[in-house]
Amino acid sequence: MLPYYPTLRAKPGEFTACGHTAARYRVHIKPRFVIPPATEADPEKGRPPTLDEIAHMMGERLGKNWPRHDAFLDPQFVAETLGDDGTERLFRVATAVNPLLVPVLRLPELHNPVKRRLLRPGEVRAAIYLGFEDAADPDEVLEGVRSLGLQPQECVLFVDFTETALGEDAAPSIAEIFDRLDEVGPWSKIVYQASAYPAKLPVGPNEKTLIARLEWTTFLAVLRETGIQPNRLAYGDFGADSGRMVFKTGKGGRPRPHLRYTGRTHTLVVRGSDAGKFTPTMRKVCRQIIDSEEFGGRGFSYADDRIWRNAKDLTDTCGDATGWRELNTAHHLARVIRDLGELSGISFEDDEVAEFAEQGTLL
Repeated sequence: MLPYYPTLRAKPGEFTACGHTAARYRVHIKPRFVIPPATEADPEKGRPPTLDEIAHMMGERLGKNWPRHDAFLDPQFVAETLGDDGTERLFRVATAVNPLLVPVLRLPELHNPVKRRLLRPGEVRAAIYLGFEDAADPDEVLEGVRSLGLQPQECVLFVDFTETALGEDAAPSIAEIFDRLDEVGPWSKIVYQASAYPAKLPVGPNEKTLIARLEWTTFLAVLRETGIQPNRLAYGDFGADSGRMVFKTGKGGRPRPHLRYTGRTHTLVVRGSDAGKFTPTMRKVCRQIIDSEEFGGRGFSYADDRIWRNAKDLTDTCGDATGWRELNTAHHLARVIRDLGELSGISFEDDEVAEFAEQGTLL
């Protein structure tokens, strides 16, 4: 069932997680990067970017972290602000650093002939984002694709089930949508996208909770219901985040120190105190992670090793909100790739990690 098609906010933490993920995982990841609206403060700039800066930021971050791998760039939250010319410039800058980048279009945009300028050469020329209501009318999807001069086999469909109920009871209706889409054309790939993680942080200060990975168990149930060949269907989620793309305006307030750690069946969310310095607070958070049954071990991913070292006072700092997002994302990517690998009989070895004596020195 590999590769894995996660949808990630196009933020520094997520980009860094992708770029630092081990090569044996990276080759199985085809991320859809969603650009935040221009009203949200950029973590590195500390303010909302200008329209000119958006294109250069995306180009710089792609070039640094994801320059030679397949990916999708989704401008749905900035396209109206940028306009057609600004969106075209964005893709011109982004594809200059990663020529494998594929544009993501929404269903109404398929009838805008200007969008033809964004189409890429190659086997996959565009991706189409569909809410589950859009996907309910496959003939309309096919008509839109053809109106832009595309054929189904040149398109990847991202079907978002964020606004639908998840669980085994929902699997037959989701499978029916996929089967109907499959009937109208030989799409390059139909990607299931969902997340059970809530839009709001589900714990208060100094609390922890487990969130069931319903997006994953629902997908497994869909596989048993659908008639689509497994190589035509792909799994995607929203990383360690919610599928509801809620963006803040302005600079925002003080970050809430916490980690989201994806286990086999649940996501463990641990939040520290809202008062005091971040590093001692996050060391306590990391200790709760490594002491939990969910912890995969230091060698599971580079993020797991960092969490372990944070917990053991073997780092100078536990970072900031961008660094926490990086750890959440990097571990999550490794977890899901391993899960998908198991479905195909593929296993992954742990990373090699340095050994430390009790006092924190290298052995």
